[in-house]
Amino acid sequence: MLSRDLTENQSQPRVIIYSGKGGTGKTTISASTAVALARQNKKVLIMSSDPAHSLSDVFNTQISRNDPQKIENNLYGLEVDTIYELKKNMSGFQKFVSNSYQNKGIDSGMASELTTQPGLDEIFALSRLVDEAQSGRWDAVVLDTSPTGNTLRLLAYPEIIIGGNMGKQFFKLYKSMSSLARPLSGNSIPDEDFFNEVNVLLKQMEDINKFILSPEVTFRLVLNPEKLSILETKRAYTFVHLYGINIDGIVINKILPTSRTVGEYFEFWSDLHSKYLMEIDNSFYPTPVFRCNLQRTEPIGSDALYEISKLVFGEQIPDKIFYSGKNFWIESLKNAVTEDHREVLCIRIPFLKDAEDVKVERMGTDIVVTVDRAQRIITLPRALYSLELEKYIREDSLLRVVFREVPVEKEEIELSVNKNVLDKLRSMRRLKI
Repeated sequence: MLSRDLTENQSQPRVIIYSGKGGTGKTTISASTAVALARQNKKVLIMSSDPAHSLSDVFNTQISRNDPQKIENNLYGLEVDTIYELKKNMSGFQKFVSNSYQNKGIDSGMASELTTQPGLDEIFALSRLVDEAQSGRWDAVVLDTSPTGNTLRLLAYPEIIIGGNMGKQFFKLYKSMSSLARPLSGNSIPDEDFFNEVNVLLKQMEDINKFILSPEVTFRLVLNPEKLSILETKRAYTFVHLYGINIDGIVINKILPTSRTVGEYFEFWSDLHSKYLMEIDNSFYPTPVFRCNLQRTEPIGSDALYEISKLVFGEQIPDKIFYSGKNFWIESLKNAVTEDHREVLCIRIPFLKDAEDVKVERMGTDIVVTVDRAQRIITLPRALYSLELEKYIREDSLLRVVFREVPVEKEEIELSVNKNVLDKLRSMRRLKI
């Protein structure tokens, strides 16, 4: 759903998800945030979902891939092993897929490799994040994600696989039909373990969707003051807003100092950075922008990371929600003259005016919103179920999807009565009077 009532009996910890282009230094920023919170006497877990884990490198210590491991007082680390998580949760699914490939003559080794379906590892990384956040063990959880493209896929896959409400209904129908067909088809139809695991997977994806939209969870994007980094961050900024997730901060990392004593080569890059800093401030307003200069030495180890956090956040507490903006809302419109009634679903999509291709299509109780290469299936609130999608309008950074009531056509009922019978009824009525 667009918005959810996320009130729970137990309070959720603060969750901060860092993302950005590869090489921008998001692992360093993530780790420095976690160290700063831990040294404020908060129990913190720093996680990595990047297959090329570098948390161990930045902390200069080996971090476990299965269970949270203590790094220093109040600070624990975990590098999620997505292959382990996949085997633990989807062994029946993998067995069926592997057997299906082998039945078609594919080598067993190759069939085993093909069972790792694209996107499932990202889903289980997020699922592990949800488990840890809801365990009650942590005051804050910081997630260092893989480069931007994989992170966006990680967010999109749950809805792509589920396919909205229609996808869920299709899966239920397929399950019912398979139970009837299995006695006739042998091993070509999935067994109960397969369906049970897929049902669990669907439930996990619903939980992820609900969790990501909770007010305690925010995204922060890390970029460098360079053209390609800015362009990729703009795309990520648009995509994350399309999913209704709050971005409460932008971190510009590796800024060159403006000193005039470093030579012509570095002065050129310093001047270029200054120009891009102004562009970033203007592009992402009103989201707060934090800055960190390129350091003289590599920030390795907890003490060095703590110094980075002070450069980025200053005196502010790193787990503060620095900005909260509304991404979805509904407006009711009524024409006083014609009394026509419209419901308008408003979706805030930054940089929408720069998009070349924008489409909105109705699909049952869902709408499919496409913005260039980004696509989202949005389940409509019940108030819009019975209404008809009339049109959609682009207004700067706002997409307005207009719904109208379906007009009910009144059928005219024609009386076919014999004239003689009608005259006799009228004469009888006069006699009674």
